[in-house]
Amino acid sequence: MNCTLCNMCMIEDTDTGRVLVQHRLPKPTNPWCGLTFPGGHVEAGESIMASTVREIREETGLTVSNLRLCGVVEWEVPEKPQHTVWQDNIPNSKYIVFMFRTCAFSGELKSSTEGQMEWMTLNEMRSGGLAPFMAEYLRVLLEDEVLQAYGISGSGILTCQKS
Repeated sequence: MNCTLCNMCMIEDTDTGRVLVQHRLPKPTNPWCGLTFPGGHVEAGESIMASTVREIREETGLTVSNLRLCGVVEWEVPEKPQHTVWQDNIPNSKYIVFMFRTCAFSGELKSSTEGQMEWMTLNEMRSGGLAPFMAEYLRVLLEDEVLQAYGISGSGILTCQKS
């Protein structure tokens, strides 16, 4: 079974009560778009924490530290996925996203080809067009008892699982 490891990080500005939100743009290899947090793939020879710091720097220009692991989001891809456009829809594979939070960051904010970056309150984010399943991703990030969300790619269902 193939496994793709990814990360996502919610960056909080404790002075303003806002989080850094990415207006993710659709791509030919990944149509997933909407309001989300920055993150990406773990590369060969790279730890999950190091990949998170790298992805945040690439997508936002910020350097993060003191990452807190909040849980994971796991997608199972069946033998014959319904959608083959997405680069990670490899038959008989798993897609695991390690979900982090931090309020320790430095640097000058910038946007990237992944999408426009903007500081918002969580309520503004929730009412502004979330990327698919971001409501469940937020539960993993914000609710201490929700350590995992699990779904089958193409099913349209992502279930949060409590500890």
